[in-house]
Amino acid sequence: MKRKFDEADVHIVDQDRIIDTMAIQMVSARADTTVTKYCYQIRAFDDFCEKKGISSRPACSIHVAMYLSQMIDAGKSDKVISSSLYAIKWLHRMNDYPDPTINSTVLMLVDSAKRLNSKPIVKKDVISTQNLIELCSMYLESRDIIVLRDLSMIVLGFAGFLRFNEIVDLRCCDLRFSTDHLVLYVKKSKTDVYRSGREVFIAKGETSACPIAMLKRYLQCSGMPVDSELYLFRAACRSGSKCFLLKRNKKLSYSRSRVCIVSRLKLVAPDLHLGTHSLRASGATAAANASGVSDRCLKRHGRWKTDIAKDGYIEDSVEKKLFVTKQLKL
Repeated sequence: MKRKFDEADVHIVDQDRIIDTMAIQMVSARADTTVTKYCYQIRAFDDFCEKKGISSRPACSIHVAMYLSQMIDAGKSDKVISSSLYAIKWLHRMNDYPDPTINSTVLMLVDSAKRLNSKPIVKKDVISTQNLIELCSMYLESRDIIVLRDLSMIVLGFAGFLRFNEIVDLRCCDLRFSTDHLVLYVKKSKTDVYRSGREVFIAKGETSACPIAMLKRYLQCSGMPVDSELYLFRAACRSGSKCFLLKRNKKLSYSRSRVCIVSRLKLVAPDLHLGTHSLRASGATAAANASGVSDRCLKRHGRWKTDIAKDGYIEDSVEKKLFVTKQLKL
C-alpha cells in the first residue's frame, strides 16, 4: 500500500511539473516586453475590480466596459486603452475563459477613445549622412574606447536601419567581415516574432563614417575577439587617461545608450529632437530619398513586413514633396 501511495505522489508531482512547464511555454507565445506590459495592465484591472467588488477572472463584458469608460474619463490615451483591452483578452485566453472584449459595447468604447483621447505622434527628427561624416571626422585620430563605442553604435544603427534592441543585442560572433562589406546577424527583432534571425548587409564606405572601418577601430582598441560571445556594446570605465570596457558580459542599458548616442549627435545637430530611434529613421530616409533604391530592397534591409510600416519611418525630402504638384504643370 505504501508503494502505491508513493507512485501516486510521484505521478501528481510530475503532472504539476508538466502543467508549470506548459504555463511558461504559453507565456512565451508573446515577447517578454509584451508580457510585462500586459501584466501591468492586468494588475490595474484587478485593482479596479477589487474596489468595485466584482470578479476579474472571468470578467463580465459590462465590467470591462465600465473600466474602459473610467480610463477615457481619466484622459488615458487611446494607445493605453487599447493595450488594456488586449491585456484583458490575453488573460482570458490564457485561462480559457469566455472573451469579454468582443462585446459590441466594449469595442465601441475603444473606438470612442480613439476619437476623444488620441494624441498626435511626435516623431524624432532625422539626421543626414553629412551630419555623421562631420561627427566622425571630429574623432579621426581618437582611440578612446567610449568614443569609438558610441560612434560604432551610431553608424551601425544608421547604415543597418537597426532598432535600439538590435544594436545592443549584438555579440562579437554576430559579425562577419568581408573585403567590401559587413554582415550582421540579427538574432531577434520586433518583426521577427519566431526568432528565425536575419542577416543585414552593410557595404564598405569611403568616408570617415564608414561603419566597417569604425567598427574595426573599436574592436582593435577594445581587444575583443571577433568570434567571442561577448556583447559588442558594453559599459565602460574611465580612470585618468585610461579607458576600458567592463569585464562583465552585460549589454549596455537603454538609458545609458540613449545618453551616449544623443549627446554625440547633438555635437553636429544641436537643434534637432533626437533619440535612439532617429538612427533607424535617418538611415531609411536617406536611402529612400536617394535614386536607385527600390522599395523591395529598402523593406528587406529594414526588415519591415509591410509598406505601411516602412513608410512610417521615412521623411520625404522637400524635392519629393514638391514633385507631385510640379507634375500638374501649373
